Amino acid sequence: MKRFLLSLPPAFWGLIAVCVFAAFTQPQFLSLPFLMILLRQAAPLGIVALGQTFVVANRSLDLSVGATIAFVNLIVAHAMWNGYPPAFVIAVALCVGLVIGLVNGLLVTVLRASAVVVTLGTAAVITGIGFLYSGGAPGSSMAELVKWLGRGRIGVVPVSGLACLAFGILAWILLRRLTLGRYIFAAGDNPSAASYSGIPVNTTLLLSHLLSGLFAASGGVLLSGLVGVGSLNLGADYVLSSIAAVILGGAVFGGGAGSAVGTMLGTALLVMVLNLLTVFGVDQPGKLIVQGLVIAVAAIIYQQGRRG
Repeated sequence: MKRFLLSLPPAFWGLIAVCVFAAFTQPQFLSLPFLMILLRQAAPLGIVALGQTFVVANRSLDLSVGATIAFVNLIVAHAMWNGYPPAFVIAVALCVGLVIGLVNGLLVTVLRASAVVVTLGTAAVITGIGFLYSGGAPGSSMAELVKWLGRGRIGVVPVSGLACLAFGILAWILLRRLTLGRYIFAAGDNPSAASYSGIPVNTTLLLSHLLSGLFAASGGVLLSGLVGVGSLNLGADYVLSSIAAVILGGAVFGGGAGSAVGTMLGTALLVMVLNLLTVFGVDQPGKLIVQGLVIAVAAIIYQQGRRG
């Protein structure tokens, strides 16, 4: 029992603490309508963080997710796609995410370059291409299907929340039920040992970056629908937030750990904490400070628990 409790991600205990605190200070925060609003806000970040989980568990990192989201937003909002079926435009946006993930994966595996440097460079290139593509003036010709994905509801449940659940199930299957997940954790824990054991370490890392790019583009589609217009800076804060959600979910930068369930719990905790801070009137600098402290404390406690 002790081992099981210590294995639970920090986000699990954090969510319990936040819910108890909210129940005594802001009871309306836990009402069903408000929770559905939080779910709609958390869905895009949750999908992006799930993609980040693959690369973090594989001892890598993807700092280009923010630029990917922004570029996807420019695609789905640009007037040049007027007249095309909305599903085709969404497919183009997802393919762009795959291409970005492929470029990141090839640079990291073939050139053996640092993932931090590679993905930062990729983000800069994507941002520049986005400015050229949009001419510095993002469009507002967004299809109703995209808006429905970001804002729509089925009953009281947001469509984006259902999409996030579907991506969470997919990520859980890939990480826990398929050989790819075992390869990711083995390569992330000890790349040399995994290579000697016959695991295709480079191919596994390449696939991790491909999945990260695809999930980032998918989250970008939902976030674009939620916002409803084009924006050159959309998703800029998702880089730090996605990494924070993964760390809160129990992953470590050394690789070999992490889970889809933990990442979704980490996303929920992060969104609830930030919204609670908003309710109490905390401004953006204060939110960043609290967010950093929560990540640091959670990582330290989880590491100590694993060592114990």
